Amino acid sequence: MISQNKLRAVMKNDFMRITNRYREVLKYYGSSFSNPIILKNTRTLSHQTSLPRLPIPQLQSTVGKYLNAVKPLLDKKEFDATEKAAMNFLNSDDAQKLQCLLVEKSKKTENWIADWWYDKVYLEPRCSLPIIVSPGSIYPQAEYQNLDGQLQFATKYILGLLNFKSMIDNQEFPVEKSGDSYFCMDQYYKLIGTCRIPKKDKDQINIMHIQNFNITKNNHVTVLHNNKFFSLQVIDTKTGLILDPNEIYLNLKFIVEQSKEEDEYGIGILTSDERDVWASAYEILNQNEINKANFESIHDSLFVLCLDTKECSSEGFADKKSANAAQILHGNKQFSSNRWFDKTVQAVIGTNGVWGTSFEHTVAEAVPHAVMNDHIFRYIKNSEINFFEEKRNATLCKELVFQVSDQIKNQIKKSQKVFNSQIDNLDLYVLNFDLFGKNFPKSQKVSPDAFVQIAFQLAFYRAHNKLGNAYESGSLRKFNFGRTEVIRASSIEALEFLKSMVDSNVENQERTQLLLRAIKKHRQLTVNAMNNESFDKHFFGLKQIALENGIALPELFNDAGYKKASYYYLSTSQVSSKFEAVTTFGPLVDDGYGSCYNIMEEKMFFGISCYKSCTETNSKVFGENLRNALIDCQALLAKYKPKL
Repeated sequence: MISQNKLRAVMKNDFMRITNRYREVLKYYGSSFSNPIILKNTRTLSHQTSLPRLPIPQLQSTVGKYLNAVKPLLDKKEFDATEKAAMNFLNSDDAQKLQCLLVEKSKKTENWIADWWYDKVYLEPRCSLPIIVSPGSIYPQAEYQNLDGQLQFATKYILGLLNFKSMIDNQEFPVEKSGDSYFCMDQYYKLIGTCRIPKKDKDQINIMHIQNFNITKNNHVTVLHNNKFFSLQVIDTKTGLILDPNEIYLNLKFIVEQSKEEDEYGIGILTSDERDVWASAYEILNQNEINKANFESIHDSLFVLCLDTKECSSEGFADKKSANAAQILHGNKQFSSNRWFDKTVQAVIGTNGVWGTSFEHTVAEAVPHAVMNDHIFRYIKNSEINFFEEKRNATLCKELVFQVSDQIKNQIKKSQKVFNSQIDNLDLYVLNFDLFGKNFPKSQKVSPDAFVQIAFQLAFYRAHNKLGNAYESGSLRKFNFGRTEVIRASSIEALEFLKSMVDSNVENQERTQLLLRAIKKHRQLTVNAMNNESFDKHFFGLKQIALENGIALPELFNDAGYKKASYYYLSTSQVSSKFEAVTTFGPLVDDGYGSCYNIMEEKMFFGISCYKSCTETNSKVFGENLRNALIDCQALLAKYKPKL
């Protein structure tokens, strides 16, 4: 354990290094996306200039991979029509023209998809953020059981996040890599302080880079308690050092004492609504100078800290873990107004040890968030701070009181009703699978992720008697400013294996061979996606470049096969953690499932969701099907896999 004096010394050294390195880091983040200048002899950004640009695949390769992916989803007549549409597109003048335009764009930008990704995937869609866009990650329950414990944990979370920020700012955080490929670390520099702002038609994203970090205004945390807002300074504006932990703790206690009564018209609920609805309310609220200053304080804060006031209700959930996951994801109605869903990092800390983060997705994927939370949790577990009562510094904390008109009060009630309906419709279940983890697939020399993905397919096939077109998020971070590509688990090889598992005439030895083929295929699809040698992002780029240049969309994109290929019954993502954490989000389609999973060494966790409005889906039933599928796949490999 770290003593309090040593902890203070470490924090002081951390933040002194930030000040000393500002000018250097500005060389990187003061430049544009298209012409970055990278620091030398550093760690976090040391490989940034050597990262390749995102390539543009060959049209013929893209069309071929598309046809292979869509074939198991279609009957013969549908596939023949889709194949014809694909070949007509491939041989058309428009295809060559769009490809040339895309190549030209790639020469002028560091990453040809980056601006479209922000705008078309996140900032322009008008759907609400929680459940649909923004995931929630729940971590192992902390050991405190009272208010003091909650606030001491919250204090340590603040310190841990600031410690993480100092490591990123000082480039002391190790570069991530996969195999021999280093990963782009850009997303880590956009996590802390970034905030989305509602605007009509297209939102604005305010990214807090080091080049625009201003210690006179970016020195605080936004704290929510009982739907009320407070600004809490946590960094000394003169020295750049973290304030005394006990001072932060005492001010958190003050915030709780000042907000014992719940605000019936807490405006946080507005951030849960559709973006144009929220934008209209924001525009009205922002006309008031007090409200405008309050908004600026939230936008400029390092992150949002939500202190919930009581234990979350388990009514309607299979178990307490699932209810707690819902509390983190969307507030579970009880705490939905005690949130600010526009902030990239929103930490939720409950009264009984429940904690995690809900995060706005625009600037980063879930993995950097998980890495950050792992770092913070290790920091919390290893820190020992003596908290005590003394006179607090009253200048550090300020309540942000919003002036709310009757018109906005009416909208708050409407937003609450809409969001409550969405929450009621979400069926959320956390599966704790403790029979084995990655240790078993590794012992069989197969990819743990591919093993799990084929189990997903088997679970869906048994439940719905059809192939579940699946989206798995694959990382493109080996490329500069890379985000994600789709890994398509619903392959021809997977379908052959699934059919064998429901055919009593097929021997287990043959099933095992088909399982191995499906796993091998999925691993190859994963490699293709990570090398941008798949087709989804290429098609996305061709569509966007057509729209930008006033070119009619090729018929391929209106084909029934393309529409089926874009309808994902399974939306999945592996977000690993060193701890027993799990991330949750909603399905992409009304009759589908969402599932994020954490594959640990000896166990696995799955956050499974579906919509109650669909009578054919049930998250707990699917979880049990998934459990059985994992066990059955294990049994095949353990007993029938040929020994090397």
